[in-house]
Amino acid sequence: MKWFLSLLCIAVSLSSVFGQKLPSKKMAEELLRPQQIVQKALPARLAVPPAIRGAARTAGYAVQSVKKEGNATSSEGRPVLSPEASAYLERLAARRAADAKSAPALTPLQEVEKNIRQSLVEIVGRATGELMGSGFVVRSGSGTLYAVASYHVVGHAGNALAVRMYDAEGNPVFYPCVLVSASGSYGINAPDAAIIALPARAARHAKPLKVAYGLPASNATLVTWGIPYAVGRAIRVGDLRVQHAESFKIVMHSQQEANHLRGLCGSPVLNEEGKVAGIFSGHKEGEDLFFAVNARKALDWLISNYESRRQATLTFKLHGRTIFTLQAGETIGKVRHLDELGRPLAEVYVPRYDGAFDLEHLEGLFPDIKPADRLDFEIVKHRFVDRVISVEIL
Repeated sequence: MKWFLSLLCIAVSLSSVFGQKLPSKKMAEELLRPQQIVQKALPARLAVPPAIRGAARTAGYAVQSVKKEGNATSSEGRPVLSPEASAYLERLAARRAADAKSAPALTPLQEVEKNIRQSLVEIVGRATGELMGSGFVVRSGSGTLYAVASYHVVGHAGNALAVRMYDAEGNPVFYPCVLVSASGSYGINAPDAAIIALPARAARHAKPLKVAYGLPASNATLVTWGIPYAVGRAIRVGDLRVQHAESFKIVMHSQQEANHLRGLCGSPVLNEEGKVAGIFSGHKEGEDLFFAVNARKALDWLISNYESRRQATLTFKLHGRTIFTLQAGETIGKVRHLDELGRPLAEVYVPRYDGAFDLEHLEGLFPDIKPADRLDFEIVKHRFVDRVISVEIL
């Protein structure tokens, strides 16, 4: 009996085990098969138009044309903009194009000022590298590059000095030079200018300025760029209003504080066309008056004499009559008006005289002048009186 009960228990246990549902053969194959990643076909897109591609680059997006390959697309591993983003960039490009058309174009002066640093030079001591004054670059008709400076800063021809310029990246470039031509000293009726021939390699980075043909009109607005000692970098001095311009002289007035502008002598004075109307030559102490030299008259004289190997002289006339000739390095200092008995009536120190003065029209300088009177001209050479020339009024 016990044996029978044991067999019965074993049978019941086996039936409960085999009575459970086992996976079918098909289900087992599905479970054992390696899983595959199924990609859904992306909707085909057209190639991105060039206008949108340009706008996308501007906005900082990467745009890749997608080739149609059946129901699939290929982006070659680069992100593709959605239709919404592409439409937005197209509108952005159109708006920017419209803004560019409506924006005011740069004036000729602003075009020149964009790269003005490559047009300027710093006149420095050849041995010490100490800043002496400012200057700028011009190109003559022969193609030679010249650095222009003030005569009263660099002295007479033959002086050794150095020119510091800057390339497009702002790196300084030094050229040890010799002053090739100079004339005058500080004076508003003298060509207070000097030129320095630059080596041909300077053309790789220098941007020569163009020189204006005529004098600026009264009340015209001029600007100058230079390197004052106190600042040590190029600055812009604007709102220089022309008081009058005649012969070698341009007189301007401005509300600028002049004390921090020392070192500007030799800087280009630019007109509204971005051309050099004058060479900055200083200011009147205690007043808002600034002086410049007629750039066209001074540079034509200096460059033509140097390139033709002639001696640089300047002839002055009085009412059509030649009265004296200035050599290179000479200018006029004081002019004295004396009567027929030699008694002094008036005296004008030309370098600081701010009125109109041209030897052809001395009435503006001495309104009381009359026949038989005499004028004494101090001829200054290298800042010292060299001789006195007396002229009788006929």
